[in-house]
Amino acid sequence: MPTPVTAARQCLTDEAARALDDAVSVARRRNHAQTTSLHVVSAFLSLPSSILREACSRARSSAYSPRLQFRALELSVGVSLDRLPCSMNQNDEAPPISNSLMAAIKRSQANQCRQPEMYHLNQIQIQNGNPMSISSIKVELKQFVLSILDDPIVSRVFGEAGFRSCDIMLAIIHPTES
Repeated sequence: MPTPVTAARQCLTDEAARALDDAVSVARRRNHAQTTSLHVVSAFLSLPSSILREACSRARSSAYSPRLQFRALELSVGVSLDRLPCSMNQNDEAPPISNSLMAAIKRSQANQCRQPEMYHLNQIQIQNGNPMSISSIKVELKQFVLSILDDPIVSRVFGEAGFRSCDIMLAIIHPTES
């Protein structure tokens, strides 16, 4: 069952929540029944400067011109979005979050919990008698994007444009090394 946007926003930092809001706007504009990871990718690609666009610039194939490869990616995302089912409701409600996008958010929380800086914070919480639960962690934008890149549909769309999700993930994790 899809998750309401307000419930998903509670799991995200302000920056990641703004990205989710942009994705919901894309889904609403296209009259889609749910907000998916593809809507998040589309929202990031529509910005002149975003964490995803910058990582793609560093991870792109040298066999193609940058402009051509980004255009192929935008077309691939657009075609995939066109294939998604439209909503029968004509109301102004925000399209709920799809199960796969909510799973990406939950994966982000779990991955972020495993980060070394979170380990020390969790140890302090345990010493104070109230251990931190995964659901109380606010997902940062970087972790949110990394989990979205794990989505098989997103990987396929990037692959169609000549990108590899693993290369983009590395460019996000190690921005100066790529």
